[in-house]
Amino acid sequence: MLKKFKQWFRNEEIDLLSQPEFSKNLAKRSRLERETIQLSDGSFLKASIGTVSDIADILKIESLCYNGKTPWNKKALEDEIKNNTRAIYLIVRESNKAIGFIGAWLVEEETHITNIAVIPNCQERGVATFLITELQKISQHEGMQKISLEVRISNEKAQRLYDRLGFQKEKIKKDYYTGDLEDALEMSKFL
Repeated sequence: MLKKFKQWFRNEEIDLLSQPEFSKNLAKRSRLERETIQLSDGSFLKASIGTVSDIADILKIESLCYNGKTPWNKKALEDEIKNNTRAIYLIVRESNKAIGFIGAWLVEEETHITNIAVIPNCQERGVATFLITELQKISQHEGMQKISLEVRISNEKAQRLYDRLGFQKEKIKKDYYTGDLEDALEMSKFL
C-alpha cells in the first residue's frame, strides 16, 4: 500500500499542487476535534497537529519504541512535514512531554497510516486509540473512504488494537521491513 502512495505522489505532485482544493497544506487546514483528552486513569493529554518543531520529539518517541532505531529519520520527517501537502502528523503530550504520534498520507480517497508509536511506559492507556480516532475524523472530513496500514507480523499487540478498532486483515507482504526483512500484515477499514 505504501508503495502505491509513493508512486502516486511522485507522479501526481505537480498536478496536486495546482488543484485549488489542495492549494493549502492538509496539516494547516486540519483541526482536531479534541485537543485535550482525559484518559480512564484520570490523566490529561494535549494533542496537536505536528509541525517541524515536533520532529525531535517524534524521533525520541521512535527511538524509545524501536530499540534505539528511528525508522523515519530527521530528513524524511522534515520532507514529510514541510513538502508533502497530503501528509499529516498528530502528536500527544502529557505534562508537555511527547508520548505518542501518528503519521499518515491522505491520497485518492484513502488514508494510509505510515507510522504510529506510543512510548512503552504510556502504552495500553488509550493513546493510540485516541490518535487513530482523531485521524479517522480528519480523514472523513477530507472525504476519505478507507484507512489502511501495515503492521509487523510479530506485533500481535498492535494487531489486536487494530482489530478492536475495526480494521480487517488483508494480505501478507513478504520481506517488507528494511533491515530484518520481517513480513508485514496489511490491514484496512472502510470509514
